[in-house]
Amino acid sequence: MAAQPLLFTVAFRRKMAELSQAQRLEWLASLAARSRGSSSLPRSGEADGTSAEGGVVKREDLPSDALLAQELREVARGCRLPLVDAIERQLGPFSPLHLHALLEVPRERFVRSQDVERSAEDTPLPLDDGGMSTISAPHAYLLSYRLLELKPGDSLVELGTGSGYGAALASVIVGPHGRVVTVEIDGKLADWSKRTLAQYGNVTPVFGDAVTSALWWGSASKVAVAFAVEDLPRAWLDALPEDGSLVAPVGEGENDQRLVLVKRAQGGQFKQTQHGLVRYVKNRSGR
Repeated sequence: MAAQPLLFTVAFRRKMAELSQAQRLEWLASLAARSRGSSSLPRSGEADGTSAEGGVVKREDLPSDALLAQELREVARGCRLPLVDAIERQLGPFSPLHLHALLEVPRERFVRSQDVERSAEDTPLPLDDGGMSTISAPHAYLLSYRLLELKPGDSLVELGTGSGYGAALASVIVGPHGRVVTVEIDGKLADWSKRTLAQYGNVTPVFGDAVTSALWWGSASKVAVAFAVEDLPRAWLDALPEDGSLVAPVGEGENDQRLVLVKRAQGGQFKQTQHGLVRYVKNRSGR
């Protein structure tokens, strides 16, 4: 590997742009292996060598673990560039802000350590050994957020937090004047997402049953569901305000799930539209 630039700023990203995707992925895999051998790498929300003011960060100013964490973040970002281009080309158009979130949110922090080198792939990855929970393919989040017309200032409820990746994307999209409430039924995942989302001040993670989560919705007018249900729970529809919208995978089996958009009009009438076949993990609630 050629000598790396001294700065994790424009010079570093120019270096990444000169490499082929295969070279970037090789670099990412090497860094992932090194990070698995480090017991003190910063978690999400802790210092990783970036400057909050966007200033220049010199390699010699960083301790070795912080240096490794920052290098991993920048290389993973470089690996996501083709991902963003491919999703826009194959499934676009998308809002530039949605694509910006996809590029900038560090998905490698939301996957298991053994899957870091696959974090730039447009594919779901397991979050547990039993396959009960996954982080969805990146394009899946953008499809839902496009249907919801998610934009700055919005209030979003996400049902099914997982490791927190979808909420992090939404956080960037809705911005400082928006808010995200995200609900997770699995205690281990709720703890994980609480850590990964610590740096996102407009996100509130909740440990609870998403099916009975209307208590936490507040005045949110947009709802994104990250697991499949056989039918839309009546409690969700009742909690959706007028002019509100909800998007969810609906279907009885893995092969017949469809992405369904529900809008509640003035007067309380609901309109449902279907937007293609999808495949999500099933609802884990007993309700």
